[in-house]
Amino acid sequence: MNNNKNTAELILDTAQAIVQDVGFNGFSYAHIAEKVGIRTASIHYHFPNKEDLGEALIIRYRRQFEAMAEQFDAETENNLERLRKFILLYRGPVQDYCTCLGVMLSTDLSTLSGKAGEGVAELFKANLDWLERVLDEGRREGQLQFRGTADVQAHLFLAALQGGQLLAKSFRDASRYDRIAEGLLSALAV
Repeated sequence: MNNNKNTAELILDTAQAIVQDVGFNGFSYAHIAEKVGIRTASIHYHFPNKEDLGEALIIRYRRQFEAMAEQFDAETENNLERLRKFILLYRGPVQDYCTCLGVMLSTDLSTLSGKAGEGVAELFKANLDWLERVLDEGRREGQLQFRGTADVQAHLFLAALQGGQLLAKSFRDASRYDRIAEGLLSALAV
């Protein structure tokens, strides 16, 4: 049983890396099987079809984000520092000239199952809710400054980072993401 869990996690890890590079429609189970060193039947055992795999990927990714957000909150009460940690989280894929799983899945949204599509929306909602709370608290506590509502600022922040990932990938230049991130923080700093 433990071996099954390890195999399922290895399949998910491999699938996530592939999706973050080429998108959900850019691979088959044969690609995963080759990278993991298993037969495609083993993948089908854990994830009967690609839709099941996509749903499992996005659920796991959202849970990982939620755990990281809780960790950010526990590590510091400074909301500007929390935003820095969020930026570093989004920078992770940039170093390999990839984008986050949510961005890549959203580009394939029209071909995903309804559950996977809903999962992408739930992932973005979790990001936006956390950002809105951090921005609102930061402004109330005098740590951050911005005009308008925290809701609008959260959308701008997330969209800028996602766009930064796409620019870094397109130009194969991580500094493009870094410039956007620095601009976001400097605009919010008191």
